[in-house]
Amino acid sequence: MDDAHTQAAARRPFSPGTLLRVIAFLAVFASAVIGFTAGVGASERDLTAMGLAEHAYYALGLFVLGGLDIGTPIGGPPVARALVWGAYFAAPIITASAIVEAVLRVLSPLGFRLRPLSGHIVVAGAGRLTAQYVREVRKRDTRRRIVIVERSSEGPYLTELTRVHRATVVRGDVASDRVLDELRLSRAYRVLLFTGDDFANLDAASKIVRKAPKLRGRIVAHVSDLRFMQETAGSSVARDCEIFNGHEFAARHLVEQQLVRRFQATAGRDPVVIAGFGRFGRTVLDQLQRLAPDSFGPVVIIDHDATQNARVFEKGPGFSEGYERVLLDGEVLDPQIWARVYEVTAVAGTPPVFILGSGSDGTNLQAALSVRREHPDAHIVVRGFRASPFTDEVAREAGLHAVNLGLLVRDGMPEHWF
Repeated sequence: MDDAHTQAAARRPFSPGTLLRVIAFLAVFASAVIGFTAGVGASERDLTAMGLAEHAYYALGLFVLGGLDIGTPIGGPPVARALVWGAYFAAPIITASAIVEAVLRVLSPLGFRLRPLSGHIVVAGAGRLTAQYVREVRKRDTRRRIVIVERSSEGPYLTELTRVHRATVVRGDVASDRVLDELRLSRAYRVLLFTGDDFANLDAASKIVRKAPKLRGRIVAHVSDLRFMQETAGSSVARDCEIFNGHEFAARHLVEQQLVRRFQATAGRDPVVIAGFGRFGRTVLDQLQRLAPDSFGPVVIIDHDATQNARVFEKGPGFSEGYERVLLDGEVLDPQIWARVYEVTAVAGTPPVFILGSGSDGTNLQAALSVRREHPDAHIVVRGFRASPFTDEVAREAGLHAVNLGLLVRDGMPEHWF
């Protein structure tokens, strides 16, 4: 789906300022031509005997600074002469304004582009998260101005953001005071910090609150490290801004919409197998402990570094009491690992829940199909990083639950962000 959006780039329409200038040019040009055709002449040149082409030529000449030295309007009906006099004054003004605008663009391109901003949304970062957010904004509001702050001049979503969604892209570091001062933050509607640097997002959020206090409560900062987010929860930035974790959004949506319903539909406590205990796997377990306590157990964790990652989880948010934990260090596709998994789940006597969320979409799907053969009645979740028609088709045929991390994050975005 991301690729489809990116490839759907369309030509950017005229800006309102350019459109107004074109309309003014046509109106002034038409006024001069009408006046000349109606019999208005010039003190230094006889225009009355000329045809439409010559009248159009001299009308265009009014836009040349310095003119064509044809003198001032004379003769003809008073209304027609007034039209020509108006064109005499308006034409050089239009030309001069275009020249001044061009000079300003050269001398201060960033400041000039952002000068008219008001009620706009500022988004830092031009990655997948930004693209998903901007798409949702455009579904609700097609006219809201959007400014993207991005360091790199290249990226898979920049074309979509600028051409399809008409966003203005500013090159620079969002934590830079120079860039922040150019963003017209005092008139901004909302600021979202979606760069891949957690510290930069929080640092920028702190600076924005100081520069534009009215934005308190309307600044959103993404922090990819769940533990770091929890450790900064008591800071002033956390009080003034909304700090979120994309994996937490995705995990909460998965638990609320799928797993809790599964637990409610089965008797007893369902065993849970988490294959891949990185950020997503750890966040899913955290949400299970928060949203479905006493509904599951035991929990089997499979990961190449299961023990090490469990230590990280233990430090924060931590394992809750009330269920057995089994840590299996090894590869997700290792048959010996799965033999041990089936031994543990068989004791429970309840169809297990499997969450395949390793760092490889292909590995997750392959492991899920293998699990389905062993457990026809199990609830199997296959996590993918992006939409895959192939995965969706295979999952439907095998009775798997394919989830897209990007869509889970999107669905978890609260409405007040928009």
